[in-house]
Amino acid sequence: MLTTLLALLPPNSRGSVLRFTATSILSVIARAAAVVILVPLITALVDGEHGAAVRWLGALTAATVIGWVADWYTAKIGFTLGFGTLHHAQRDVSNRLSRIRFTWFGPDTTTDARQAVAATGPDLVGVIVYLVVPVTGAILLPVAIALALFGVAWQLGVVALIGVPLLLGALWGTGAISQRADRAANEANANLSERVVEFARTQSALRVARRVEPERSLAGDAIDRQHSAIMKLLLMQIPGQVLFSLASQIALFTLAGTAAWLMVNDTISPAQAVALLVVVVRYLEPFTILGELAGGLEATRLTLRRIGRVLGAPTVGAGEVATVPQQAPRIEFRGVSFDYDDPEHPVLDGLDLTLEPGTATAIIGPSGSGKSTILSLIAGLHEPTAGQILIDGVDAAAFDLPTRRALTSVVFQEPYLMGGTIEQNIAAGDPTAPPARLTRAAALARVDEITDRLPDGAAAQVGEGGSVLSGGERQRISIARALVKPAPILLIDEATSALDNENERAIVDALSADDRPRTRVIVAHRRAGIRRADRVVVVDRGRVVETGTPDELLERDGVFAQFWAHQDAGAGWKLTEVV
Repeated sequence: MLTTLLALLPPNSRGSVLRFTATSILSVIARAAAVVILVPLITALVDGEHGAAVRWLGALTAATVIGWVADWYTAKIGFTLGFGTLHHAQRDVSNRLSRIRFTWFGPDTTTDARQAVAATGPDLVGVIVYLVVPVTGAILLPVAIALALFGVAWQLGVVALIGVPLLLGALWGTGAISQRADRAANEANANLSERVVEFARTQSALRVARRVEPERSLAGDAIDRQHSAIMKLLLMQIPGQVLFSLASQIALFTLAGTAAWLMVNDTISPAQAVALLVVVVRYLEPFTILGELAGGLEATRLTLRRIGRVLGAPTVGAGEVATVPQQAPRIEFRGVSFDYDDPEHPVLDGLDLTLEPGTATAIIGPSGSGKSTILSLIAGLHEPTAGQILIDGVDAAAFDLPTRRALTSVVFQEPYLMGGTIEQNIAAGDPTAPPARLTRAAALARVDEITDRLPDGAAAQVGEGGSVLSGGERQRISIARALVKPAPILLIDEATSALDNENERAIVDALSADDRPRTRVIVAHRRAGIRRADRVVVVDRGRVVETGTPDELLERDGVFAQFWAHQDAGAGWKLTEVV
């Protein structure tokens, strides 16, 4: 936890950390002094030494004021560090998420990532002031009081020092007893949050399947697991509380007994013995505070663990080449292999493939053959586990991240639109694009047909993820967004799958009419997306099994010819009226 927290501090915060540490120690010393000063103060009052009592009262006042000032300055520095940590954590988590390998994301890690993003808020700002400061003070104050007691009676100081590790050990034991249950409760809460969001988003599918009742869904299972985890947590807290209570009582009786023994042996006066009872109570208070902060400490530990897990996630590599080809580049796969963390089942296996500059290549093949993976590797969304991908002779791994991302524009099979307007989603391809280029891209992708019928036109809101639009409409907007981006490589993954035949032909024509020089790579299953291709590549089990122009492959009467024949059969289907 401490390692992650220190890693999140701003790089230039060393001076602030040193000042924070110094004022925290000064605050502890002042508070310890104020506690121990009570012994001579009460003794002087009981013995009628009013002059000495006034002097000790002045010393108590001075120690209290110094403690207040130190606490105020510590809190001020703590908030400064907290806001710096927040800014640094938000930036680091965001940057890391944009570079993490996609193979890292799974159900658990995605939850961690969401929780890490949610944690970089006000709670992280206050973790230093409201958690680090009290915990540090609660640990150091008993030690300082024990050291100060050596000035009253060394026997009391020794007993108090021995009591510190024993009481801290009892607190650690208390936490250890309930830690596993606490972790399970936090995981159950996180899982419940995920399932509730999923339950809300999938209402249409759940209602059709008649599984809309929470108790019959994954959300219901998550609720049951949360209830079970909370009950276990509450039950596990009982033995921990008993352990700490027993340790506190032993410390209290030991210190009080030592004071009584010293009084009987005339080492201290009865007035000092009475005053020491107050000191003993103040000595035990910080351990009670630590017990109360245990829940916050565990929650913070889990939060920082999630942040640390994101910051430690594997990232895509980044080179130093920062030159984007101005013309359509040549793309070459040399012995490229790739697997999704399963070397025994590679998606691509020693793939050799060359895509000539400025050409349009259609990639076809059965499901799972590696078509979309080829696009992902070209786009830099994944990295080969073996082999090289060359862009105009330069290893793609040698490009820095901004250049790597500027190389490609992608149309995904399932497009995602950001919350905002249609125009904003198109402009996301190139925020610097002039209005004329946005208008042309919208016209090429037939987005103008959508905006013409909407009251707000291009200013119409698309909803979360484009939810207010149909699948075909979302696809058109994503195509326009890809055309706006001035990338020399255009990757299209089943871009027309959500369109009818007429609109499919129109979009294919639009992609062909794009006047920007690009090397195009198209994953397609339908004839319209293949007919305009300069070359067709047929892949199966991660390897190229056929390649050539559409006419050449038809003449070979191989895999592509069979595919084309099936397309012909499907195209001959007609709906007829049954009388």
